[in-house]
Amino acid sequence: MVFEHQMHMMNLLTRIGWEARVAEYRERTPVSARAAGDHPADKTVPLDEAAQEVVDYMLLVDEAPLAEPIRGSTTFAARFSAQGPRDSRGRSLRQLDLEHRLLRYRCSYMIYSRQFEQLPASAKSAIYRRLWDVLSGRQRGEAYARLARADRAAVVDILHDTKPDLPAYFSSASVH
Repeated sequence: MVFEHQMHMMNLLTRIGWEARVAEYRERTPVSARAAGDHPADKTVPLDEAAQEVVDYMLLVDEAPLAEPIRGSTTFAARFSAQGPRDSRGRSLRQLDLEHRLLRYRCSYMIYSRQFEQLPASAKSAIYRRLWDVLSGRQRGEAYARLARADRAAVVDILHDTKPDLPAYFSSASVH
């Protein structure tokens, strides 16, 4: 389950990175220099739309609850949970739940990945804006109903303590 999540997240990050790079190309290159409608840059998805898909997956909004707890015979869960940065309270986005859902905190540990770090600035900015809109409670809707205020605030606190490039507007005091 962890690797399936990781691979899908990598695919989404690859896609939004591509979309951002194509949009940057499009801004630099006049339409007359490319065959309009024939070029991949003419068939892109807006960054905000791609960011919504990334953030929804990152926050596990469509995750099905586990029917029963997962138990394993290996030390993978313990080793996996021990990795990664921890906030001032010892919490980490790599902590597994495995009783009710995959991750203890509803935010993907892939936010620390090299692939995320190397996204074009426009893609990271779009992701961070959307992430804040959801975590702050400004973005509401049925899809986000399972993200309780306390869970959203915990994710903001963890990110605030562990993500050096997190925009200044992230503050758990502003989570509604």
